[in-house]
Amino acid sequence: MQRLSNGRYKNVLHRTTVDKEKTRMSWPVFLEPHREMIVGPLPELISDDNPPKFKPFAFKDYSYRKLNKLPLD
Repeated sequence: MQRLSNGRYKNVLHRTTVDKEKTRMSWPVFLEPHREMIVGPLPELISDDNPPKFKPFAFKDYSYRKLNKLPLD
């Protein structure tokens, strides 16, 4: 979200709390774009006053860098 919004919105850390009195159930849902899709700031959020803050990547390159803890920019 941060990359797509050119920094307008920040990524959120996911945290949960444990309650010993109640059972907690969750269903993770994982969505991702096509591997060849370019991931970067949306064109409508870029202007002369607000230049791109993130380098666009093909999603396959972005996910490879993210999973291997390599720099994204």
